[in-house]
Amino acid sequence: MKMIRDLVLCFVVCVAHHKGVFGEQSFITEPSDVEVTPEHNTSLSCKIDNLQGQCRWQKDGKPVGMFTGKYEMRGESTGDCTLNIFNVDLKFDDGVWECQVTSSSFQTQDSLVSRQARLTVRVPPESISIQYSGSSVVDGGMVTLVEEKKETLVCVTRFSNPAPIISWRFGDNIYPSDTQENYTESITTKYRSEGTISLSFQQKHQGKLLECVVSHPAYLNGDGSANVQLDILYKPRVEITQVSNSVLEEMKGSVALTCLAQGNPPPRVKWMRYGESSPQYVETLEFNPVRRENAGTYVCSADNVIGNSNEETTEVNVLYAPKILRISPSSTVNIMVGNTTTLTCRADGNPEPKYQWFQLYPNSKAVKKRSMSPDLILENVSYEDEGEYVCEAVNSIGGENRAVRSEVVRVEVEGVPMVTNIMKEAVAVSGRDVSLEAEFCSDPRPLKNTWEWEDVSLPSGTEIKRSGTTYKAELRDHPDIKDCFISRLILNGVGQADSRSYTLNVQNKHGVDLAPIRLAVRDPVSMASVIGVVIALLVIFVLVSVILLVAYKKQKLCFKGKSQPQDTESKPQTKQNSVSPTL
Repeated sequence: MKMIRDLVLCFVVCVAHHKGVFGEQSFITEPSDVEVTPEHNTSLSCKIDNLQGQCRWQKDGKPVGMFTGKYEMRGESTGDCTLNIFNVDLKFDDGVWECQVTSSSFQTQDSLVSRQARLTVRVPPESISIQYSGSSVVDGGMVTLVEEKKETLVCVTRFSNPAPIISWRFGDNIYPSDTQENYTESITTKYRSEGTISLSFQQKHQGKLLECVVSHPAYLNGDGSANVQLDILYKPRVEITQVSNSVLEEMKGSVALTCLAQGNPPPRVKWMRYGESSPQYVETLEFNPVRRENAGTYVCSADNVIGNSNEETTEVNVLYAPKILRISPSSTVNIMVGNTTTLTCRADGNPEPKYQWFQLYPNSKAVKKRSMSPDLILENVSYEDEGEYVCEAVNSIGGENRAVRSEVVRVEVEGVPMVTNIMKEAVAVSGRDVSLEAEFCSDPRPLKNTWEWEDVSLPSGTEIKRSGTTYKAELRDHPDIKDCFISRLILNGVGQADSRSYTLNVQNKHGVDLAPIRLAVRDPVSMASVIGVVIALLVIFVLVSVILLVAYKKQKLCFKGKSQPQDTESKPQTKQNSVSPTL
């Protein structure tokens, strides 16, 4: 009986030893990742249910002993194997930690190993720099970029833990990095991080700041940063300023053309004029005084290593008085009567001149305007078209007319004679003298100039007497008009028999022209008739004067009679008006 009891007791003890009195040991809480700032305290939680073995801690695969003031477990006897770490240090504490528990006995094999927990000791980057084309740019330094070209910049941080987040600030905008790569530094557990961004820039960004912004939990007062100042290279842009007189007249005004070029690097300015092939590499073109050959279209451009600018143009408009360039024909033109000829005038001026043709009459000093166009067309030419012609070209500069006249062009008309002016009818008093007159032109001079009536043909320079009347024919040169003449037939002591038609006959080698004049002879008025008319007119004048005098006196008496009552009536009224204010 005793033996049976001892066997049962031994079995219970063995089972209890194998299973534990209260069951197998297990994790209640396992450690988790934690980040901590250097020199701060932290803990890795580890709690065991039914703890019978011993708690151990391991970092990066190596056991860690307990040291008072550095590594301490809270209460292993109660199953709380939480590790308190004091005065955290990156060198000693950063790494992967595990909580381990040994077996309750070698037979049970119930040891425990927790999941790995990362303890990260926060260390901000030791340095932040911006790189361009593989070279670092000093903080706040200048980086040279090309306008509208996609440029890549890299922000590099060194020796941080954990890796930071890198972004970029430009103006009021924040841009994330296009890519960010994190690498472990070769001799430490810290990180090297590279954040890359690609942007295009413009001229307006010249001198602006591009900032790399580094966010890290170890920064207690904001983010870390580094920046560079942008030096934007861009091709030139040009504009033109023109300074000149309000009226740019030749030899009186001046003009300065300035080509303002903006570019980086500083550009070279070039001036060209349309029609020329030689450029001028100056900023300002100045013409003082300005000449007409300076007029034209000027083109300004500029270039630098980045490229060529736009082209800007400006006009230089030089005003100058007209100058006759060509007159055709140059001196004299001979034209037959009835034909057509053209006088041509060409002038240069700015503004474009207007033209006038004038016919001059040297003998009389008279001037006649013939045309207001550069070409004067003389159609169906007559002797009236013969004379001197000048072309006048006129323009206006600053409100003042500028005029120039050509040399004289002589128009010589030749042809059949032409009667230009003749009285159609003449009246004469019987017994008196009368002169019949006609004007004609002829080149060459007339071979024949006669006055003809009935069977009589009287050449100029001769006279005859018939029926008591003397007839005399004369021919004189016209005092004012070349190649023109005045022909007269003078009749002395005309009678009723002279009332008839007389014809002027003019002839030269080219032909004949005839012109009739009608003469009417009236009897003279008697002296008695004249005296009677005069007496009648005197009588009428006297009667009209008497009537007007009587009417005038009668009207004056009427006015005098009416004015007296008006004065007598006005006096009491005036008195009454003067008393009324006192009532």
